Amino acid sequence: MNFSKKLFLTLTLITILFLAIPLNGCIKEQPVSIESIILAESLDNNDNPIAETDTFNEGTNEIFLVIKIKNMKPTDNLSVKWTYLDKDLEIDNKSFMPESKFNGNKIFKIKISQGFPYGNYEVKVFLNGLQIKSIPFKVK
Repeated sequence: MNFSKKLFLTLTLITILFLAIPLNGCIKEQPVSIESIILAESLDNNDNPIAETDTFNEGTNEIFLVIKIKNMKPTDNLSVKWTYLDKDLEIDNKSFMPESKFNGNKIFKIKISQGFPYGNYEVKVFLNGLQIKSIPFKVK
């Protein structure tokens, strides 16, 4: 192969590399998204909700909030705030920031060992500090 062909091939390869680097930087990751938010009485072995409901029996001692997440990054923050509305009392709050990219169900469980008293409740869901959903529920 003569010098001019080698030079042409080298310059072509360098050009392709310089074009490929900026294009690679243009490919953006998909933003975090919430696919579903479900209140449930229980979960199956794969952390999927079994009994979706917004009404629980008095004395229920565990309630599950199942949030199906896609494309969550370690810089994202998912949090929930549980409130007993009849007494205007915040009863729990929790946050989740994954250590690596996360896809799947995140379970937030609230437990009151003596059971939830009769009344009206609410759980608020926040993604990166912004409220994305408020779910009212009752204990009868």
